[in-house]
Amino acid sequence: MSGDQAKEIEAVPPSLQDFKAPVLPDNKLVLFFHPYNFYSQKVLLVLYEKKIDFFPYVVDLCNGEQYSSWFLNLNPKGDVPVLQDGAFIVPNSTHIINYVESKFRGAKHPALKPQQNSKEYDQVLLYEQAVGRLPVGALSLGSFIHDDLKLVPKAPFIGPVRQSCLKNNEKVLDLLRRSVEELASNKAALKNKLDIQVRRRDLVSSREDFQRVLDAVRHFLLYVEQELSAKAPRSEWLTGDEVTLADISLGLLLHRLYQLGFENHYWAFGKLPQVEAYFLRFRQRESYHRLQPSNFAILREMWMRTPGNYKLGAGAGFLGMAMFAAFAHK
Repeated sequence: MSGDQAKEIEAVPPSLQDFKAPVLPDNKLVLFFHPYNFYSQKVLLVLYEKKIDFFPYVVDLCNGEQYSSWFLNLNPKGDVPVLQDGAFIVPNSTHIINYVESKFRGAKHPALKPQQNSKEYDQVLLYEQAVGRLPVGALSLGSFIHDDLKLVPKAPFIGPVRQSCLKNNEKVLDLLRRSVEELASNKAALKNKLDIQVRRRDLVSSREDFQRVLDAVRHFLLYVEQELSAKAPRSEWLTGDEVTLADISLGLLLHRLYQLGFENHYWAFGKLPQVEAYFLRFRQRESYHRLQPSNFAILREMWMRTPGNYKLGAGAGFLGMAMFAAFAHK
């Protein structure tokens, strides 16, 4: 195939309906997710901490599997994560966590939420709301744009993948625009999603606006430092001796900041010693180690399921597209 022919094919986007519905195991909890998506990672940590057995299904966000008819039947908003428990479908990470926390209880499945009407429950809710207000997707995408931050990113957020993520910004938006135009239903939900993504792109493109995002993260971490200092050395975690949902949210936020290379910007070199020590403890947990994806295995699985007319790029471009699509998702 000549270069011009390849360009011509690329100029005519493939149908959004190419992905076939997966064959899933019977009588098993199924999680539809993406390994680089913040909210998918949060649900994964919850499932690992609660020791819940489940079947993982990686949704190919970069090629539009979330807009295929089978997935929109699960979640009309086209977002991951989604949990399927038999005929019961639970979209949205908050709803998923509430569901599994309610259903899976007892000695085999440690509780991650304190009892309601307790001081600890109010503290967990406070942390959850604070992390939920932080625009983690914008933080991730903006870190690839503004070189003046002089970050120290970790694999796979390095080198050609970062550049590929930047190049794939408009590709991800075009994919969403096509879904709005081509799909007969769900237009309102997907149009709202497109508007959010466009505003996010504009936000991260402005250094002044992006600084407000960085400042919001700093103010939250300063608050956490004060809280941890007040509790040390009596307890290791935010609300006591046991990990709660608040720790999962904070630990995952620190993990994302670390992978993007923000540790020197925020807590290293004695800036926030309690936060730094906390993150070191969090990284020792088994659930944290299980969260780390095998990039090649996951990409190989996605590549095998990708319709042939999507396979026009490879290598860093494919990984970059997948990562950028994951960042662009709630």
